[in-house]
Amino acid sequence: MGQRGPKPRPTHLKVVAGEQESRINRDEPLPTEGEVVAPEGMSEAARAIWDELAPDLIDKGCLTPWDVYTFEAFCQAVALYRECRDLLYEGQSEYGRFVERGAAGGVIKSPYHQMMRDHVETMAKLGSRFGFTPGDRANLRLDASDNGPAQGAERLLS
Repeated sequence: MGQRGPKPRPTHLKVVAGEQESRINRDEPLPTEGEVVAPEGMSEAARAIWDELAPDLIDKGCLTPWDVYTFEAFCQAVALYRECRDLLYEGQSEYGRFVERGAAGGVIKSPYHQMMRDHVETMAKLGSRFGFTPGDRANLRLDASDNGPAQGAERLLS
């Protein structure tokens, strides 16, 4: 079972809002600054999505070295969604594209349709961590300086 209630506010917002000192995690871990590199073994389709989205996310400070594998999973989910979509639309049968004939000869729902739904669910869950929808972006705050996100004590005092 997951945590109850709303997601916790980021530490820097708690400081700005004047939260009680005892509720502020001054020892919150931060990823070290470093180059964000795509993991080895990504499919070509997933790598194309990475190359399309990653530069902007890195520039905004939304993709750090700690986020690489989560973002890889997002890119792979998008690539698999597109593959299932293409297979679904190319395999139109006499019953339409969302159903086909099963092993016993009856009509069943296309497995590609369910796989597409599963990948969309994964995309939505992982995409929210990077602010891919307007509602998700409303909860994100970016550092106003050109130097990227503040580090150490600066991030709590800014």
